[in-house]
Amino acid sequence: MQYTISMTSRMLAITALCAFLLCVLLFLLGIELGKRFAEAAPPAPASAVALPAAAMPALPAAPAMPAIPALKQ
Repeated sequence: MQYTISMTSRMLAITALCAFLLCVLLFLLGIELGKRFAEAAPPAPASAVALPAAAMPALPAAPAMPAIPALKQ
């Protein structure tokens, strides 16, 4: 049994149009999701915004690096 697959110019045009429309719809979906995520972001607490930088708590110091033993050659 042998299958012969041929694409006419009409089928190619329809495929190209569908691919283009899919790209446009995905782009628009990304825009809508971006708008929703931007709206859903919680605002910063008023206490954190009002504090000057000097009043902010300091970050803890980074831990010391462990000693690396010397390699024997």
